[in-house]
Amino acid sequence: MSNKFCHNGIENERITMLEESFSSFVTAVKDVLEESQIISNTLQRYAYGTDASFYRLVPKLIINIDNEQQLIDVIKLSNQYLVPLTFRAAGTSLSGQAITDSVLIVLSPQWNKIDILQQGKKVKLQPGVIGAHANRALASYGRKIGPDPASINSCKVGGIAANNSSGMCCGVKHNSYHTLADIRVIMANGSVLDTANLLSREQFVRQNPELIQTLSNLAEQVKSDTELSNKIAHKYRLKNTMGYGVNALLEYTDPIDILSHLMIGSEGTLGFISDITYHTIAVEQYSAVGLFVFDDIEASCQLVQMLAHESVAAIELMDGTALNSVTDKLNEFIAVNSLSPRHAGLLIEISSQTAQELNNKLTHITALIGQYDTSLIAEHAFTQNKDDIEKLWAIRKGMFPAVGAARAIGTTVIIEDVALPLPDLATGVQQLHQLFERSGYHDAIIFGHALDGNLHFVFSQSFNEQVEVERYHQFMAAVARLIAVDFQGSLKAEHGTGRNMAPFVELEWGQDIYQVMKSIKAAFDPLNILNPGVIINDDANAHLLNLKSLPQADCIIDKCIECGFCESVCPSKNYTLTPRQRIAVWRHIGELTEQQQQGLLSNDALAELKELKQAYQFYGIDSCATTGLCAHHCPVGIDTGKFIQGVKEQNHQAKWLPQFVANNYDKVLWGANKAVNLVASSARILGPEKTKTLFKGLNKLSVNNIPKWQTSWPNGAVHQHKKGVNPASIDGAGTGHQQKVVFVTSCVNRVFAADSHAKDQRSITRVLASVLEKANIELIIPESVNSLCCGKPWLSKGNNSVAKQKAHQLLDEVNRASENGRWPVVIDASPCEMTLNQLKPLSVLELSQYLLIHVAPLLNITKTKEPIMLHKTCSSIQQDGAKALTTLAQLCCENVVIPNDINCCGFAGDKGFFLPELNKSALAPLAQQIPQNCQRGVSNSRTCEIGLSEHSGLPYQSIVYLLDEVSN
Repeated sequence: MSNKFCHNGIENERITMLEESFSSFVTAVKDVLEESQIISNTLQRYAYGTDASFYRLVPKLIINIDNEQQLIDVIKLSNQYLVPLTFRAAGTSLSGQAITDSVLIVLSPQWNKIDILQQGKKVKLQPGVIGAHANRALASYGRKIGPDPASINSCKVGGIAANNSSGMCCGVKHNSYHTLADIRVIMANGSVLDTANLLSREQFVRQNPELIQTLSNLAEQVKSDTELSNKIAHKYRLKNTMGYGVNALLEYTDPIDILSHLMIGSEGTLGFISDITYHTIAVEQYSAVGLFVFDDIEASCQLVQMLAHESVAAIELMDGTALNSVTDKLNEFIAVNSLSPRHAGLLIEISSQTAQELNNKLTHITALIGQYDTSLIAEHAFTQNKDDIEKLWAIRKGMFPAVGAARAIGTTVIIEDVALPLPDLATGVQQLHQLFERSGYHDAIIFGHALDGNLHFVFSQSFNEQVEVERYHQFMAAVARLIAVDFQGSLKAEHGTGRNMAPFVELEWGQDIYQVMKSIKAAFDPLNILNPGVIINDDANAHLLNLKSLPQADCIIDKCIECGFCESVCPSKNYTLTPRQRIAVWRHIGELTEQQQQGLLSNDALAELKELKQAYQFYGIDSCATTGLCAHHCPVGIDTGKFIQGVKEQNHQAKWLPQFVANNYDKVLWGANKAVNLVASSARILGPEKTKTLFKGLNKLSVNNIPKWQTSWPNGAVHQHKKGVNPASIDGAGTGHQQKVVFVTSCVNRVFAADSHAKDQRSITRVLASVLEKANIELIIPESVNSLCCGKPWLSKGNNSVAKQKAHQLLDEVNRASENGRWPVVIDASPCEMTLNQLKPLSVLELSQYLLIHVAPLLNITKTKEPIMLHKTCSSIQQDGAKALTTLAQLCCENVVIPNDINCCGFAGDKGFFLPELNKSALAPLAQQIPQNCQRGVSNSRTCEIGLSEHSGLPYQSIVYLLDEVSN
């Protein structure tokens, strides 16, 4: 007993020392950072406790870093107080490498600089740049970065490099390791190395002699041992992200070159990548894709081996079970009955720089495929149609979400990632199928990048009971032996080691090379403060700890696997929470609430629950734009905005007021119009600063029922009775036109006039009338237009019944005005059009769609050469990818500027009037992307345009103004 008490006393003393050290660290950090950069509240800490893996660790502290010097200061403090740090980019990692129970370092939006070098042959990127944004910047040069992970629209360059991510077409040749030109690194001791700078290289060598010597010694050790050298060379002929990139010790001599390549794939355990310069690769202009299904996995893999020696861009292997999971998409191209696991499909892409070269390749490759005709049971021959190519790739990309959507509530989806030598590919697939069957994973599917022998297998897994955890444990142990030992393959081909595979690194590499890896970690990070437990972890059961629960919470969000694909397009991502985080916290609140009802919560847990519920009102509900753009990027189509609207509806209490406003809408808008004019007059007398202060106070006193004034607020609109459209057109009585159109002005355009800084001060109705007159099309405006609304203002606040009532009223009125659908019906705001079409599909056209299809072909258009900003509204993106809006803008202007990292402006209906901070945060990247000689912007939603004007300093107007200007 005395030994036990002694042990407990020592442990308590150790915990106390750690707590005191952490407290001292926090105090010291507050001296070097702004208070707003340090996040310690319970809700946000829990929100950051997830990545795309099936682990959860809640950080003690989150630090939002703005620049390199701040990070150096924090790293030095972490050394001083022995407080571990974990770096996080987008948090889309699949192996648990972006979470911690210590201090999480996240990057502010200031880490998103892109420098194009040597006419696009190189690109220098900061770690906060989203991969797709880098490619967009390179597109005009016909180049792209080599890595092409499936998450490229969401993941950031810091994570792409730190995980050595690859993808469908990247292979080994074009990953970060092989396309690295230069790198800038902050080390665990706070020193900085910039490999592009000769002085920096020399200084680093002088200041870090022990590290440099260790790297030289390790390289010599590896090169002098033939067995080790051969094993490393063999392993890196495959895709391999298991452990550290020890091939750098074999392939380079200069310690700086070794160091820079060891940083690739090091998962934040050796240092921080402050920027990286890539050698880019050419984008081949012509491509074709075909889909081929075989009755035998052996035949398909033999074909893959043959095609591996040909000029093929990509081959995706899909087993029969995987193909069955996407039958709805598959049937558009081929008709097959239910397939067995032994069947396999190959999605093959061929690309070239010229049409002739592509045709030559197609002829040759088609002939090779023909050698396997006896095993071929279905095919969709190679097509060059871009829409079909997109749909064919959607078949492959839809497999992972298909398992996610079909899984049982409360289970998670696990995607594993292995690589095999190509000659073993068929046998490997067959033995994995046998493992699935023995382990009871009957929903498991296999697909992967066949040219690299890279297989992904996906299955659903519950961690709610110990027996399920043990099943997973035994299964992964068997997988590890099969892949790493029997086939000498890679247990992680492209997803990184993380926590998930750390216990198996030694099994795959052997004791000698594992010791080399441990020596690398010790040399770079002797105090073990950088992401401890990731890659190097001596706990054989580390992969079974801190498993994430996904409890049932709401039917809309229960399918969420917390992958984070939604986050890059969320307007509140840098303000409060993202969709993934809203879901994670809501699940936790539900879990705690259930435990409370069962009487299982401690006093501390009860206090946590109370705090979470109170904080969620603002962080989760009030600051959500509810635009639904997240569903557009979610693999399983979850609309977190719709979920939040449902929560609002449950919480909504005042029933009479929404109905009163709906019943008297024309009077309400009239009053709003007069109020806007009064405010505009007052602002001219008081000045902007006093007006803003006044309304800030009124907003607070009214408990957010009076909006916060912004300088971009326009004057009140002039009622169209007084100035506007020919009365004959208003009631549809005009004659002499073969074509007509019914037009409904959105509510906000009935309240607000044009932007006060715009050259054209006409109302949108008058501008449209001008355009239609040129095209000889009659404009019809319903007589009751001032009472009409799409219902969006009520829908966004959870008043669904009133919203539907107003929407049906509008649809009934325009149906009468359009002579029961004889004439097109158009509305000028994309959010209104989307709302109405969700209720009654194809009932209404958004103005830019109508102008592009029905009007522009009838006009003579002379493009303007001036640069014009284009904002693609989130509703347009959801409807058609904003293709109509973008195409119309490009018809009118030679230099259309579409800024990066702005997918939704965050104005969100009327939310921008009451919570302008959301709008400001969402548009923070806008101003710096405006060309110097740009004087204006266009879009297709008036509220969005008000916010855009506020935060860009440019007048934004509907695109119809631009079309009227450039047409005759």
